[in-house]
Amino acid sequence: MAVIINSRIKKIRRWKKKKMKKGLTMLVAAMVITGLICVIGSAAAATNIWVESNVRGVGHLTSEYEVDTEYGLANGIEMQELESGSGLVTKQKWTLEVNPIGIEYDTGAEVCLEGLIEEKEFDVEYFPITYQNHSYDQKWMEKKCVKNYDLGAVTDANFIQCEKLQKKESVVTFGNGVEMDQVWPIPANKTYVTLAAGTPSIVQTVSADVLGISHIGFAAKDPNQHHHTIAYGREETIGQFSIEKTIEIKSTCLDAQIGDWLGCP
Repeated sequence: MAVIINSRIKKIRRWKKKKMKKGLTMLVAAMVITGLICVIGSAAAATNIWVESNVRGVGHLTSEYEVDTEYGLANGIEMQELESGSGLVTKQKWTLEVNPIGIEYDTGAEVCLEGLIEEKEFDVEYFPITYQNHSYDQKWMEKKCVKNYDLGAVTDANFIQCEKLQKKESVVTFGNGVEMDQVWPIPANKTYVTLAAGTPSIVQTVSADVLGISHIGFAAKDPNQHHHTIAYGREETIGQFSIEKTIEIKSTCLDAQIGDWLGCP
């Protein structure tokens, strides 16, 4: 009887060890998968930023956004945007993507082309409001300035003192910067290709019905001769206007220099 009991005890112990080993293997596998997800997530977050906003209501709204794609003064792409006002917000639909293009080449390299894409719809009407014993009385304001130092171009669109503003706008701009994470060694069935920098460009479209004051302008300067303005323009309206405008500036080869030499027109 003792021999039978000891035999059963040994079998139970072997079964428990086997089960524990299997559970430990599954736990380690789960930890490895989680680690891989964390690493991949961190890498993706460093190369792509996506923001989406959809706001409707009655009250006071203030929004502020800023983009700077490169470290240091007067480099890469910069954007500053501010909007605020009181009253009815029928629509504030907005998306922003920074450094948006990631392409898998035959080299096995992950490439991110420096850039910014923004699309926005804005429909507001002014009237003063009171909420929780606080009064808010501000006509609508929306200001935006986009600078591309690689291109030497800047655009801005400002709407202030607006009683009504219905606006649809898009901005697409790319710089020279290319970040490459090369996979080494290159697989035998793939060929290495030298990657060229991006072509700097900026395209801004504005479609607006405004009762208030508007200002839309642009400037294109020579990055090698900062005092040389290649093209400049601005348009201002006071009153009730319908506005349709497209600004497109492109270049194929530029060598930007250091210095804060772009200002909003």
